[in-house]
Amino acid sequence: MRKVKISVFGKDYEFATDGSDELIDFVQKRLRELQVTYRSLYEEIPFDELLVLIVCDLLEQEYNSQKQIDELYLRVKEKIKLLEGR
Repeated sequence: MRKVKISVFGKDYEFATDGSDELIDFVQKRLRELQVTYRSLYEEIPFDELLVLIVCDLLEQEYNSQKQIDELYLRVKEKIKLLEGR
């Protein structure tokens, strides 16, 4: 486990991870993107409410992505069954 430093809207944090450098780079990149996306809200609503909003948006994106993956998996599985039946 190693500690990774991140900054969110000027506040510094640390998190522990066993993740690869690639994962850490991805997290830091996405945090920068999210800060750009939510910059105007940061100035309008309390920080804790903003973090809850960001987490909920990310969970919604995760749900939609997983649903797309599941649907693709089922389509591929059906095509494999069709090909095996020939």
